[in-house]
Amino acid sequence: MQLIPTISKLLGAAANALLCVMVLVTCIDVVGRYFFDAPLLGAHEIITLAMGIMIYLGMPLVTASGEHLVVDLASSLLGPKAKRIQQIIVNAIAALTFILFSYLLLFHGIGLAEDLMVTEDFEIDQAPIAFLMAAMCFLTILVFLNQVFRGFTDSSPQERR
Repeated sequence: MQLIPTISKLLGAAANALLCVMVLVTCIDVVGRYFFDAPLLGAHEIITLAMGIMIYLGMPLVTASGEHLVVDLASSLLGPKAKRIQQIIVNAIAALTFILFSYLLLFHGIGLAEDLMVTEDFEIDQAPIAFLMAAMCFLTILVFLNQVFRGFTDSSPQERR
């Protein structure tokens, strides 16, 4: 299926572009602030929005590749079958947690849309950003559910890593 790699590449490219924007805006703002006593108007807003969006775009990618931070205190005490059960349980709990995040962000976005909330400097609508974050949480749910399914069907949890 070619859809998943394409989505991954698009999300990665968008996150990389936002990181470049953040670096560029920060450099321009710092140079303007310290050398010309003229900070870049709206730099804080741009950086804050780009950081939030970049984090949410990266969540499904990091989850799918297993590159997130893991604290595993019981792994050395468990056998292969118990490790597999542990991974299924942890991924299921993570999926449930992200269902809550997605739900809260969706209804927060609806509230922002009803109140016509915009950012201070550039008056960017805030609701679409909340909806994008909710969508990325939903995509992360699908990744976790895929990992739960793979935990039931794979013969060894070591093969996934």
